[in-house]
Amino acid sequence: MKNLSLLVIAVTAVSCSKISPGLPDCYREVDQVLWAVSDLQRTIGGYQALGFTQINDHGTTNIYSANSKSTAVVRLALANLGGAHVIWVEPGDQESVFHESLARHGEGALALVHRFPGKGEMKKELKRLDALGVGILDEISIEVGGEKVPYVLMDTREKGKYVLGFTWGEKGSKAFAGPGTQNRHGMKLNQYAFAIRDPDPVSRFWSSLGLPELEISYPELGNPMYYGAPADHELIQGWQRHGSIAYEWCIPVKPPIVYEDHIQLHGEGIHHLAFEVEEMDPVLEDYRSRGFVVSMGGTWGEEGKSGSGRYEYIDLENRGGVTMELLWNFKE
Repeated sequence: MKNLSLLVIAVTAVSCSKISPGLPDCYREVDQVLWAVSDLQRTIGGYQALGFTQINDHGTTNIYSANSKSTAVVRLALANLGGAHVIWVEPGDQESVFHESLARHGEGALALVHRFPGKGEMKKELKRLDALGVGILDEISIEVGGEKVPYVLMDTREKGKYVLGFTWGEKGSKAFAGPGTQNRHGMKLNQYAFAIRDPDPVSRFWSSLGLPELEISYPELGNPMYYGAPADHELIQGWQRHGSIAYEWCIPVKPPIVYEDHIQLHGEGIHHLAFEVEEMDPVLEDYRSRGFVVSMGGTWGEEGKSGSGRYEYIDLENRGGVTMELLWNFKE
């Protein structure tokens, strides 16, 4: 989604992003994505149709909340989506952070979770965050595979646009549907991405906690399309890379554009997961044959030259509310 020169600048900036000295190493990897859905079977079926086979449906289970001192009965599934470990929760009508997120924002991912080696290390981080004015949203435990897996969820959604989550130890770490990136098209996770209005306050918030400021780029789009028609849209991008997977912050400037659509429907927050593909057209042909719709797409760089590539978005609004982006890079 960038011309070649801007792409080089953006990648250089992203690769140099660093977390503050002394910040726990767990921030370098997202361990899990917590995600609220209204129909678990529809979400599972959608991702199976996309070719993701590493999905475990755990059926009915319990989530305990320390805030409300109550237990909610939910439906739950775990999936490995090209290296992204996600927990889908269909919350039902009982009170929980998932029920609240679904009621306020609709379907979608609400939290990125980092894993500490032990509870002691996590408590040190909670104390540091408390001194910076960041409190706890809730402490929950989710019953998964006979274990009660603990989570601490921080009150960061308003300022940071997603819930910062923590877990610790080994509980739940083996519950996902196998390691690796097994799926029909060999896709690998490339980005966690967000749709927001203004990058400056978001950048200031996360940098105040020790994470990188957003590195801003102004992409030039090649052959931009929106639901099958040429489009004249514009965006700004913010980049963070403090681990192996980049965070892309997408700021709509001129619609029609999928980031504005997301904000209108859900508010600011996690918009898409991006995946690398070896070949774009066979994947799109497969997905279209199964009823999926390409919502947006285009190119970057000089076609057929090193440094060029292509992006396409798959509309998954009715399959859990988080869009999929496919990324293809030209190879000589």
